[in-house]
Amino acid sequence: MLRLLLIRLATFVPTLFAASVILFVAVNVVPGSAARSALGFQATPQAILRFEHQHGLDRPLVVQYVDWASKALAGDFGISFQNAVAVGPEVRKRIPVTLQLAGISFLVALILAIPLGALAGFRHQSGTDGVVTTLATLFGSTPNFWLATLLIYFFSLRLGWLPTGGFTPASESLSKNLRGLILPCIALGVVSSGLLIRIMRTAVIEVMQSNYIETAKSKGLTNLRLITHHVLRNALIPFLTVGAVEFGFLVGSVVIIEDVFRIPGIGSLVLVGIINRDYPVLLAATMSIIVIVLIVNLLVDLAAQVIDPRQVRTRQ
Repeated sequence: MLRLLLIRLATFVPTLFAASVILFVAVNVVPGSAARSALGFQATPQAILRFEHQHGLDRPLVVQYVDWASKALAGDFGISFQNAVAVGPEVRKRIPVTLQLAGISFLVALILAIPLGALAGFRHQSGTDGVVTTLATLFGSTPNFWLATLLIYFFSLRLGWLPTGGFTPASESLSKNLRGLILPCIALGVVSSGLLIRIMRTAVIEVMQSNYIETAKSKGLTNLRLITHHVLRNALIPFLTVGAVEFGFLVGSVVIIEDVFRIPGIGSLVLVGIINRDYPVLLAATMSIIVIVLIVNLLVDLAAQVIDPRQVRTRQ
């Protein structure tokens, strides 16, 4: 496990470097003017030139990247073009909000995917399998923003059970915090569970066809013990690998959901950066999401090593 940890940590630097270069170039080559977005369409050419010189936008792209990257490594993500405030503190304030939203949403996806996928795999080619597969297809093909709108209409506007949006920090009121996250977490979790249900189903089917499962059956194990002690543990290894990738897509999905529910997280900050062409905000927020995804992938790989029965036997 230590070797895996060191290898993955060693790949962090080149991965972040490649991601930062691609992102920086993409942000700067997209048609449009950050100066005009910040100053307004009535800004004079002289004002635009002055703005670009003040923020270093008139320099070669390579020089701009080196300057931005060196400051970012020191924790300085620059100043927002729109409101002239430091970007770093704003990003750090929003990261816990997005992590809570994504974490609870992923938990919802796991609660749906593991039992439903295992049930479909264990009842392969049965009516139950067909129902679960249909549900997985339905969940996975539903746009999360459409589901979010539907949830708001029924549970907020029609029934009045839950708020339509907004965010209350847990430090102020845990109950209000959780009530405000129920609908966005369901919208994100249900859609993410579609792929995970199918992956879990496939993994269980493959494990059920293994020789050691036939041996366990011949020993007279009950179905419950067979699933919990033999099938699930082996099926969770490929499931977690795909789950880490799905978590990355889920974190990316918060951009729209945070805007729909007016949640002040990293996703909504990305959207603000795109709309306003606020390069420092967009770069800092997007790189934060990339770092989160890389860390989650590392943790999932370590978890897969822990639950892998082959690794357990090797350690013993």
